[in-house]
Amino acid sequence: MQIATEIRWQDRRFQVPIERILKSEEWGYDAVFTAEGRGSDALTPLGYVAARTSKLKLGTRIIQVTGRPPAVAARALMTLEHMAGPGRVIAGLGSASRDTTEQQGGPLWGNPVARMRDYVEILRRVFAGQPLDYQGAEYSVPTPGSKLGPRILDLEPTPDIPIIVAASGPQIIKLSAEVGDGFMPSFFAPGMMGLIGGMLDEGFARSKRPEPKKDFQIWGHVDMLVNDDVRAAMRPFKEYAATWAYMQKEFMTARGFPGLADRVVELMAAKRFEEAVNAVPDEYVDGGWLVGPVDRIRERVRPWLDSELTGLIVRYGEQVGADRSGAGENLEAFRAVAEAAGRVRRA
Repeated sequence: MQIATEIRWQDRRFQVPIERILKSEEWGYDAVFTAEGRGSDALTPLGYVAARTSKLKLGTRIIQVTGRPPAVAARALMTLEHMAGPGRVIAGLGSASRDTTEQQGGPLWGNPVARMRDYVEILRRVFAGQPLDYQGAEYSVPTPGSKLGPRILDLEPTPDIPIIVAASGPQIIKLSAEVGDGFMPSFFAPGMMGLIGGMLDEGFARSKRPEPKKDFQIWGHVDMLVNDDVRAAMRPFKEYAATWAYMQKEFMTARGFPGLADRVVELMAAKRFEEAVNAVPDEYVDGGWLVGPVDRIRERVRPWLDSELTGLIVRYGEQVGADRSGAGENLEAFRAVAEAAGRVRRA
C-alpha cells in the first residue's frame, strides 16, 4: 500500500507544512496531496512542494471540476508534471458542492455525473496531445457557438497522468470505475469495501477502456489527533460525524450502526448539537479515526494498512470548524504510521 499525507485547506492563514513534507519523504511516504474547499487552492502549493522534494508524488485531493474549465486544469497539471518530472503528478478530481460552486461564480449545479464524465474525457484528450474537440452535456470544447475550430495545447503530452475521481454517491462511484484510473471515497473505514465494491464492479463492466481494473487506485484517508486523553481526542471527530451524518446513513449502517444517522440528523435539525455529538458512540469514532497517544495510533493504523485500499492518506487535526493556523502537528504520529507500514524502523 502507498502512504501519503495531505496539506490542509481550511486554515485562514495558509501555510505549507514543509517540515512534515520533508520528513515524510525521508520516512518513505509515497505522496503528498493538496485539497481545496472554501479556502486555499490545490494547485499553487504543489509547485512549491515540487521544488523542495525529489521523490514524492504530487496529488490533488481534490481540484474542483466546477472551479476551472477542464482544459485549464489539464494545462496546470501538465505544467506541474514538466516541472517535477515524469510519474509524479496525480490528478484527483471532485465535484465540490452546490453552494461552493454557485457562490464562487461557477456554473449552475446541473448534472454532476455528466460534468465529471465530460471533465475526465477532456483531460484525457489534453494529456494525450489530441485536438480539443469534444461536445458534452456539461462541458464542450471549443465553446459552443464559437466559429473557431479545435486546437492542440502547445505542451509536450503527458498521457500517463492518472485521473482519480472522488465520489460519495452511487452514480459517481460507478463512473469513477468506468472512466477513471482510480477512486477516492469521501468516507472510508476498514471493512467498508463491501459497501462500494459492487458499485465499482458495475462501472468496470461498462467501461470502454481495456483492462479498467488494471492498476486501478483507491485512495482513502484517515484523520489523526494525538492526545493522552483518548476521549478528548475523539471529541472533534464526533462533531464531524454529527455535522455530516445526513450524508453518511449508508456508511454508518454498513459500519454496524443502523439508525445512528437518523437519530443524529434529528437532533441536529432540532438544534440540539451537544446531544447530537454525544449520540455518536466512542466505538464509531475509534473505528474510523486514529486518536490517542502515538503508540496507540501506531497499533490502530494496522487495519487501515491491511484494508482493500491501494493508498492511505493520513491527515492531522480537526476537519470541521477548526482553524489550525500556526498550530503545530505531531510529527511523531506521521512517523508512527511509516513505522507501521514498514517504511522506517521504529525509533
